[in-house]
Formats: sequence, C-alpha cells, structure tokens
Amino acid sequence: MPFSSPTPHRFSIRRKILIGFGLVFLMLGVIGLISYRSTRAFILTADWVARTHEVMEIQERTQRHLMEMESGRRGFLITGDETYLRGFEDAQAQIIENFNALKTYTADTPQQTLKLDRLLTLIQRDFSQQQMEIETRRTQGFAASLAIFARSESEQTTQDIRKILADFDREQRALLAERAALTRLVGHATTLTIVAGSVFTFIALLVACILILRDVAARHRAEEALAAEHHLLLSIIDTIPDHVYVKDVEGRYILDNVAHREMYGPKTEGTTTGRTVFDYYSADEAARFDDDDHRVVETGEGIFNHEEARVQEDGGEVWIQTTKVPLRDTDGSIIGLVGISADITDRKIAEAQILRFAAQLESSNAELQNFASVASHDLQEPLRKIQAFSDRLRVKCGKMLNEQGLDYLDRMQNAAQRMQVLIQDLLKLSRVTSRALPFEQCNLREIVRNVMSDLEIVIEQKRAKVEVGDLPTLEADPVQMRQLFQNLISNALKFQKPGDRPEVAIEGRIYEVRERNAGDAAIPGQRICKIVVRDNGIGFDPKFADQIFVVFQRLHSRSEYEGTGIGLAVCRKITDRHGGSIVAKSAEGQGAAFIVTLPVTQPSPQANE
Repeated sequence: MPFSSPTPHRFSIRRKILIGFGLVFLMLGVIGLISYRSTRAFILTADWVARTHEVMEIQERTQRHLMEMESGRRGFLITGDETYLRGFEDAQAQIIENFNALKTYTADTPQQTLKLDRLLTLIQRDFSQQQMEIETRRTQGFAASLAIFARSESEQTTQDIRKILADFDREQRALLAERAALTRLVGHATTLTIVAGSVFTFIALLVACILILRDVAARHRAEEALAAEHHLLLSIIDTIPDHVYVKDVEGRYILDNVAHREMYGPKTEGTTTGRTVFDYYSADEAARFDDDDHRVVETGEGIFNHEEARVQEDGGEVWIQTTKVPLRDTDGSIIGLVGISADITDRKIAEAQILRFAAQLESSNAELQNFASVASHDLQEPLRKIQAFSDRLRVKCGKMLNEQGLDYLDRMQNAAQRMQVLIQDLLKLSRVTSRALPFEQCNLREIVRNVMSDLEIVIEQKRAKVEVGDLPTLEADPVQMRQLFQNLISNALKFQKPGDRPEVAIEGRIYEVRERNAGDAAIPGQRICKIVVRDNGIGFDPKFADQIFVVFQRLHSRSEYEGTGIGLAVCRKITDRHGGSIVAKSAEGQGAAFIVTLPVTQPSPQANE
C-alpha cells in the first residue's frame, strides 16, 4: 500500500498517449478524407476527359460521315448508279447515330444542348436537300439535279453543320484543357496535403514518443524515489523505540516497526501483515482494542495519549500510552489508522515517586511554616527577655559595673539585636511565598514614591540624590514590589564610600520579546518590563554577581556595612515568584546596576503559593 505518491502531472501518460494518437488518427482521417475526395475528383475528371474525347471522336466521325454522304450523293448524281447511294445511306445512318450519342454526352451542358438543337435542324435540312437532289436525279435526270446542285443549298447547310461541329471541337478542347488544369491543381493540392499531413503525423508521433519516453523516465524516477521514501519510512519507524503500526479499515495490520513485532515475540512469525489484534490478545482485550479502531475509522476522531495498565503473561504490570489517528487517502477518505504505543512504566514509577516527594515536600513546607510561626513568636520571646533584662541591668546596676562589665553588656545587647534582625529577615524571606498576595495592577512609580517617603530620613541624612524616571504599571504583588524597591534603594544608599554623596537612578521601560534567549523564561511576543536601579557606590567584583543573591552571603564585614545578607536573596525570590529575573552588573569602585525584568501581565491570576 503506498504511503506517499509523486506529485501528479497535469497530464498523465495515458492521457498524453490518447491525445497524441488521437491527433495522429485525426490527421490520418483528414488525409484519408482528402485522398478520397481527390480520388473522386480524379475519377470524375477522368470521366469528363473520357467523355470529352468521346465527343471529339464523335465530332470527327460525323465530319467523316458528312464527307462520305457527300461523296455518295455526288457519285449518284453524276453516274446515276444506285450503288453510290448505299454509302450515302450508311453515312446518313451513322450521322444520326452520332448525333444521338453526342446528345447523350452533352446532356448536362445547356449551351451545347442549344447547339445540338440547331445541329439537328441543319442535319434534317441537309438530309432533305440532298434527298431532293437524289430524287430529282432519279425522276428528272441529270440536268435537273445539276440545276438544284448548282444552287449549293445543300453545300451551305453542310458547311453550317461543319461550323457547329468545329465549335463543338473548340469547346471540347477548351474544356479538356480546363479539366486538365483542374486535374493538375487537384493533384498538386492532394500531394501537398498528403505530404504535409504525413510530416505532421510523423512530427506528432515523434513528439508523442518523446513525451511518452520522458514521462516513462519520470515515472521510473518517481517509482525509484517512492521506493527510496518507502525504505526511508521503514528505516525511520524501525529506529523508533515506540510501537508504530498501521491498520486498514478492517483492523488488519499492513505495516509496523521492529519494536511492535518484538513486543509479540514468537507470535508474529516474522510479520504481522494481515493479522488482527484477535491473533495476539485475549477476546476481551481484542474486542476493546477493535472497538477503539472502528471508532477512529468511523468518526475520523483520534484517540490521544490513552493510558492503561496491562498484565503480562508473567504477571507483571506494564503501563502503555496509545495514540491512534485516522489515515486518509489523497481525496480525504479514511483508509485506515496509524497507531503509536509507548511503554510508560518507568514514567509511571517516576510519577509515583514524584507524588511521594511532593507529599514529603508538602510536609516539609508545613514544618517550615511551623518553624516560621515558632521563629516569629517563640524564638523572639527569649530575645525580648534578654533585651529587657539587659536594659534593666544597665539601668539598675550600670553604676556598679566596671568598664569591662559594661563592654560585655553592650556586646550582649548588640548580639541580641542582630539576632532579632536576622530572625525578622528570615521571616521576610519565608513570607515571600507563604504570605504572598494575589497579583493586581501596580503603579510602580507610586510604589517607589512611597518607598522614598519611608526612607526620607536616611536620604536627608546622606544628602542622597534619587532620580526616578518613567515606571510603568504591571500585574504584580504590590507588597512585594514595595519590598523589592526598598531593598534595592536601601542597598544603593548603604554601600557608599564615607563622605560620598549617594546618587541613585531608577528607570523602566516596556518592550516585546522578539526571540527566545538562552536561560530566559520569556517567550516571543510576550511584553516585558525592564527596570534598572543604578548607583554610584563602592560596587563589587563581577565574579560575585551571582553570589550576592545567596542567603547570608556578604562581601563585606559587619563592621564596614550593616546587614544580614538576606535582602538581595529576598529580591531574587520576589522576581522568581513573578516569573522574572534580577541580575547585577558592577565593577569595584564604579557603582552597581541591578536589572529587574518582570512580565507586564501574568499568565493567570495567582493566589498565595
């Protein structure tokens, strides 16, 4: 059964053969028709020529008989011998016979018919005049007949007859010349037509042969290409580890790959062609598979990624994922189906493991939430007591402590304070997901303005210059956006050389992604907001660009710059939750730029994660 076909030509070989030989036969028919008509013309012309010659011969005989009749009449008039009259009478009979024949041959020529009427009148007159001379010779003698003869009446009539016969002769010769020219014209036209038709027929046959040979060669190449494609198809599906098979509308296998045949093992006997599922499965399973096949063929709707567990002969269980789609012919009619079955047992095992891991992770998250609750209450309670009693100790017993005791007390209070800040920062980090709010439209410029209002005292103390450019509106968690900008602006104000005036610039723009970049979660066509927070601070070595976003990672000691090393980790977690990213670019002593990219719209409203 072919699974691909060469591109159909405008005219098939059969049509070209029919057209070519049809033209040849048509031309042969035209040539035959012209030849038939030419032959008929030749026959008619030959008949006309023969009749013309016959008319000319009759005219000549009539001239001769007139002379014989004249000779017999004169001999009798001179001698009176009746024997001369026998020639006269024979010639007279021949003239009448010739006239009748002439009348027959010229019956289709009206002009000559009129002349024949005139000729008949003259012949009758001539016969009458000559007969009168003969009777006068018989009855009155030579002298009386001579007197009549001397009047030359019969001679004049005979001359008139000869003139008419001469006119007949000239007309017949002209007609003969005309018909001879017509015969030559017909001959030339026939010859030209036959030659031209033969040349055209030869050319048509030659062109038809060339086209047929070319199409035969093209068909041969197409058959070779089809065979190569078929071999390539078999090679490709044989390399596929999944079970690939093709069935006809009756559910019989007509093609499959090695993996499918190996699945049945010895049952295949080398091939599955012509067999059905009833040859390999139990009656119930085979009936169910056959019902699926008929539903695909009858409805034209495929079955996609159908999963089911099958029990093997050894009692083991395997999971099979099956897809069946209708196979259509070039005209769109369904001629079978294509099926692909894959063993997904390992995937099912992995999914079960993932479910166990998810349950463990959920349990772990619950423990973390419990830990956060404990950290927010139980762990801070001892710190508050330490701070409270240390304050009381300083107030009530501070005068009794020496300088070393007061130093110990300061260190204890500072440690407790740092521990409290550390716990609060950890709580902020955990609450990025545990206490996240749904996304809504956020005006980033308004959020930055509120952040600067909160940092107003610090900005005034450091005489900082903060420039805020255009910032768009996007879908985000407003609380986390405020936390993001507060951390970035606070860092820009904090990491400055002593005595330098901090300068911070914040700007943003929206652009559309044109193509996917490696490591970028954005997809082509998505609208992205790019925010840059740039400062003129101390900067950092570019090799630490990723390290600064790790929890508790610090590039400077606490004696130089305060902080727990959690702020930027919170920023990264916030951008991750929003489907964005944050990167840092800097060089030592040249300030830093933090680049935040966030989608303008979220794929779907998200609740607390």
